[in-house]
Amino acid sequence: MVSRKSIPNMITGARLASLPVLWGFALAGNPAVVGAGVFFAWLTDALDGFLARALDAQSAWGSRFDSVTDTLVFGSALVWLVMLRPEFVRDHAAVLALWLVVGLSAYLVGWLRFRRIVDLHLYSAKAANFAGFLFGAALLAFGELPSALFYLVIVICILASTETLAAFATLEEVDENVGTILPLCRSRDAAGA
Repeated sequence: MVSRKSIPNMITGARLASLPVLWGFALAGNPAVVGAGVFFAWLTDALDGFLARALDAQSAWGSRFDSVTDTLVFGSALVWLVMLRPEFVRDHAAVLALWLVVGLSAYLVGWLRFRRIVDLHLYSAKAANFAGFLFGAALLAFGELPSALFYLVIVICILASTETLAAFATLEEVDENVGTILPLCRSRDAAGA
């Protein structure tokens, strides 16, 4: 019998288990299936967090499992874009490189300061996750999307990576539910609590 508190981790496990299958489709050159898989990954990422809160099943282990799985899916999705949509990557290389430098710098600073992969659950990161995964899934599945949509998504992603970097550089200890480091928003959050 399955405990209701294990359901979120089972969903995260399904996302992790989908990676080898999606890699097979990527290596076979099937971007539409990989795009659908990236959408599935985004959907299960949203669902496992929602259910963990709704079922009162949040745990430090589950949060780390989710973060590591998200990192593996995210890294794979980037490689799949390079493999399956090289023209898009080539056409937007400078902007994508800027985003990767800021994002990887945030991970590096977080690792150096806290000695582990940290997922802060910033509101900006949630927005970037939503926009980035949906854009990536659609790009893989359909091949071409409006440039204006890409630039909107990349601005959201760069801003989120910048806030994450600033958080890792300024926070004294890890607070995975910090929400935002912007003082105005933080004071509103405190007033609403």
